[in-house]
Amino acid sequence: MKRLFLVCPLVVLAACIAGCGKDPAAETAAPAATDRGPDFDTLMRTAVAGVAQKDAAAATASAAKALELQPESAEAHLLAGQAACLRQDYDEARAQFSSVVKAKTLPNVLRAKAYVGLGTVDYVQHEADAARISFLQARRLDNSNEAAWYYLGMIYRDIFHFEEAAQEHFQMFVGLSSKSDNPLTKKVKEEILPELYSNAAARAKARTGNAGKAAALIQEAQTQRDKNRLTEAVKKYAEARKADPQSDVAALGYAQLVTSTDKTAEGARKAIQAYHDVIALKPGGLDYYLKAAQLARAFDFKIQAVEIMNRAIAHHPQNPKVLDQLIAALLKTGNDKLAKAWGEYRKDLGGR
Repeated sequence: MKRLFLVCPLVVLAACIAGCGKDPAAETAAPAATDRGPDFDTLMRTAVAGVAQKDAAAATASAAKALELQPESAEAHLLAGQAACLRQDYDEARAQFSSVVKAKTLPNVLRAKAYVGLGTVDYVQHEADAARISFLQARRLDNSNEAAWYYLGMIYRDIFHFEEAAQEHFQMFVGLSSKSDNPLTKKVKEEILPELYSNAAARAKARTGNAGKAAALIQEAQTQRDKNRLTEAVKKYAEARKADPQSDVAALGYAQLVTSTDKTAEGARKAIQAYHDVIALKPGGLDYYLKAAQLARAFDFKIQAVEIMNRAIAHHPQNPKVLDQLIAALLKTGNDKLAKAWGEYRKDLGGR
């Protein structure tokens, strides 16, 4: 693909939001007939209409004819990919979207939509890890791409069960799509987000404890710590955690001291669990993920290390330390293919 034809961009880009035509697009005008047959613009509009109406035959035929007229059109390749998705020809869809992704001279917004296409192909084929990387690539190129935020929210909610991350992504999606007529916006605002808010409130309520008692115990723990009575300090932090499961200070203090006082595998497990509790309370805290992953690697808890960094990626998708640790953890488990995919994403981030 040597050059880009910017044809009816508003219509075409609207159709491309879902990558595989999974969401309705704007209505398009009917094609105008001519003696010489439809021109390129008309074919593109017909393909957009076919995608919007989930008419695989119409979308496929029009996109194919458009490509015959202008084989270097990135938009035509995107529509051909969407049409292939509609007829569930995922190999063809992947080829069409990939041709746009690989053309690095194209505008970022178009390549981002192609990455969304690749992501939806993997998503519908239950390849969540690959889909996540493609959607993150789309965000990297165009952070305002609504579909990337939406599908990442779906992946974090339904597959990884990272509800805090899912909530963040759905909120961003609503913010980006609030001025459009995308029917998904209403569903996310009125159904998905309220459920996530309710779940978060229920988790907080379940962890409710005696904050005053916990604060006193934390003070005692710190006093014992200052006197180098570390075993006693650990006990006080443990009591504080029990008194108030909402206390991230108690969980963090316990994790730090267990790490330094108990060098066994069991001690590492206890510390990692405490860090998990801190992360649940403060999901955006980067250091907690890194320290938990470091412990997991030190004691060869391979699967745990991957799980920890998978969750870290949900909140820090462009942090090089997080990516490097995830890649290292995947290599330890023997998942070279996925490690390579994350490595390519890491490389595309550039000099971060």
